[in-house]
This record gives sequence, structure tokens and C-alpha cells, in this order.
Amino acid sequence: MTTSTTSLLRAVRAEWAKLRSVRSTGAALLATVALVVLIGVLTAQGGHTSYGGPARLDGFAFVHRPAAGDVTVTAQLTGQADSAPWAKAGLMLRSGTAGGSPSVSLMLTPGHGVRMQARGGTEELTGSGGAAAPYWLRLSRSGHEVTGWESADGRTWSKVGTVPDTGLPATAEAGLFVASPETATSRWAGPGKVVGTARATTGRAVFAHVTAASGAAPAASGAGDTGASAADSWQLTDVVQPPGPPGTQLPAAAPGTLHRTGQTFTVTGSGDLGTPGVGGVAQDGQDDTVASTLSGVQIGLFAVIALGVLAMTSEYRTRTIRTTFTVSPHRGRVLAAKAVVVAAGVFVAGLVACAVSYVVSLPIQRRNGYGPPIFPQRSLTDPLVLRAVVGTAAFLALIALLSLAVGVIVRRTAAAVILLFTVLVVIPLVAQVTSVGADLWVGRATPVAGAAIRQTQPLFENATGPWQGFAVLAAYTAAALGAAFWLQRRRDA
Repeated sequence: MTTSTTSLLRAVRAEWAKLRSVRSTGAALLATVALVVLIGVLTAQGGHTSYGGPARLDGFAFVHRPAAGDVTVTAQLTGQADSAPWAKAGLMLRSGTAGGSPSVSLMLTPGHGVRMQARGGTEELTGSGGAAAPYWLRLSRSGHEVTGWESADGRTWSKVGTVPDTGLPATAEAGLFVASPETATSRWAGPGKVVGTARATTGRAVFAHVTAASGAAPAASGAGDTGASAADSWQLTDVVQPPGPPGTQLPAAAPGTLHRTGQTFTVTGSGDLGTPGVGGVAQDGQDDTVASTLSGVQIGLFAVIALGVLAMTSEYRTRTIRTTFTVSPHRGRVLAAKAVVVAAGVFVAGLVACAVSYVVSLPIQRRNGYGPPIFPQRSLTDPLVLRAVVGTAAFLALIALLSLAVGVIVRRTAAAVILLFTVLVVIPLVAQVTSVGADLWVGRATPVAGAAIRQTQPLFENATGPWQGFAVLAAYTAAALGAAFWLQRRRDA
């Protein structure tokens, strides 16, 4: 171990002993934990949600023909319009054309790859997540089982899944379907006020090599064309959304269209297929429940700022800084040791606070409607949750370092605290009620942008992304620490 490393470790131990002996240090760390947990729990208790739409969505354009007994439907989806992330185009076996009839469907979506749905959307199997047209799909019934297959080239097939009990009659309707749900569009109606509206969309898909052959599915590898029947009994039906309780009925979907050339079908259609939490229904644009449990960090900043500033200014106020520099003449090393101790202490306290806040708030949120199937059940080890929790603790540690640096630069406790409160609390609050542009600018270009690290949902009102915002705070902190190192080496104690 080098001499400089030994000296730094000695300085860190000295700063830790010094900081631990100050009564306000423990109080500030405990206050951070208490405030983060308390505000997180209160936010969870005050939040309520419920899905106000139909219990089942079942309206789309259906190109079909009767299929008795075992049957295999195969098609190459050569093109699909990106009308919505959850637009659906694919193959279907269905008991009838009435809305709400039992069905099994295998589909391609622009934003979520291959999906397979059954039993009215209550069961979903996932295929290749990155699949996009052109792509092959195959749906096969054998007895009471229906199996979905997918292929990139029409020769080598992979199983998506098997539905063992479909509820389909002996003679079902087999064919192609296209659906495209309404998409939510948001706009700013004023400072802090976002208004959302629904916009109807129309999906379009081109199917080639369409076949509907009697018999069970072929082997997992083989040609896409299975020797289809050439009978021209295909017809287009607009499956109509079944009526629901008052206030839940959706607007009528636009009529579908069909243009056929040989075994190539161009189909357009609107509507959707699924149930809440399945097939994208009510999932896109939902509330960020993880970020909500960590909302207490905005109040926890008060304790963190005070701790970071006092770690330096208290020594200037009591003149003990001269003794510190006499014992450790290397001023840069002293500041580095302080930074390590303050950042580590705040990070550990913040990590405990964020983890406890999430774990305690989660069951409260579920009781208030934020639960499966629309809001998936996530544990603390889920990658998104873990990034938000650990990242938020790192956000608090960076704020503590920024406060330490400002304390070195200003040297006055009151002046440093007022300056930091103005930048981190007052300006964001004023911008939030002043104008949309000012609010977005503050959220992207000032140190408070670092709070975006707790986001797990890409919402319209988010000013910036998680890592972009965190990088902004890290840049401000690095600049402030650089200025603090430079000034401390040139000033008198």
C-alpha cells in the first residue's frame, strides 16, 4: 500500500470519527430515513386508481372461413403498419363471429413482438419480443389443444405455446385478424396540468402464403406453404365489441377492409383484443407506482443538504479547521476524505430509506387499486425497481456532495443552505406554477434533474430520462467539487 493511500485512509478514519461525534450527523441521517419513508407511505395511502373500461375488449376485422376438426392455419405477415405499439395482426381460431366468443389468437405487434392469447384474453403467452414483419405465424388445432408457432424464414419453426382447453366447438372459424386500439395523446393545458385524450387508430397488415389445411401441425421445420386448400370461402366480418356496463362502452371501431390477390390478403381494421393487463390493455401510460413510493426524497433533501453543508462549515465556524489542516496539511486529501465519509453515510441511509419505503408502500398501493393485472407485481429485486431504489440513494449521496462543495465555497452555513434550498427547492416550485417551459427547463438543466433516476415509466410529464437527469446532477456535483478543491488549496484557513 502506497504512502498516499495510507494517508487517505487515515484521513477517512479521522473524518468518520469526527462526523460521528457530532450529534447533528446522526439526527440528519435518521431524519432522512424517516422523511423518505413517511412521505412515501402517505403518498401510497392517498393514491387510488381503478380501471374504468370494459372487462374484455373483443372488436376487430376478421377474415375467416369454417374449419372442422383439426386444422392448421399458416401465413407470412409481410407488412404491418405501426399504427399503435399494441396494434395486432395475426391468426385466429374462433367459435363464432359474435363479440365475446371464445378464441385463440397468435399475433404480431409493432412494439411488443409475438403474442398468443386465449380464453377471451385471460391467458397470454409470449413469443419473440423483437420480431417484426416480414414474419411467419402458424396456429394449429389438434383435438382440444391449440399450438402457436413462429418463424423468421418459414422453414424453421419455434413453438410459442400450447393452450390445452380452448372451449372451441368442433367446427370453428379460422383465419386472419387485424386490430388497432385507441392511443392516448397528452398535452400541457397549463403549468403542472396534463390533459389526455384518446385517438382512434386503424391497423393495416399484408398476409402472404395464406393457407388453412386440414390435419395437425407439421414438424417444427418445413416449408411455410402446407398444401392449402384453394377453396375461395374467405369472408370479412367486423367483430363488434360486446356491450358492457353503462359508461364503459367504447366508440364503434372503423369498418375493416379486405383486398385479396391470390393467397395475399391486405386487411385493415380497428379495435382491440384482450383484458386489462393482457395484450397491452390499460398498460401503456400508466402511473409510475415505483417512483411514487420514492417521492419522499424530495423532502428528505432538507436533511441531506443540512448534513452536507455542516460537514464543512461547522469547522470553519468553530475554527477547528485550522487544527485539521495542521494534522493533515494536504488540504485536497482532507476534502476527499470528507467527501467519502459524507457520500457513504448518506448513500447507506438513503438505500435503507428507499428500500423500506418501497416495501412498506407496495401493499398499500395494491389495496388502493394499483395491483395486477394492470399493474404487475414487482419485487425489490426486479431490475427496474432495483435501479430506481439504488439510483435514488445515489441521488441523495450526490446532493450531499454538492452541499459539501457549496459549504467549502461559501464557508457560511446559512448562506450555503439558503443557496441550495433556492436552487433545489424554491426554483423548481416556482417554475412548476409559472410556465410549462420553465418547469421543463428546470427539470432538464438544473441539479434537480437527478431525481429522474427514480422513474420507471416513460410518462408524458417527465422532463427527462432517468440516466440523462442523473448525469446532469453528476456534472454539477463534479464541477462544484472541482471548484471547492481549487479554492480550498488557495485560501487561508
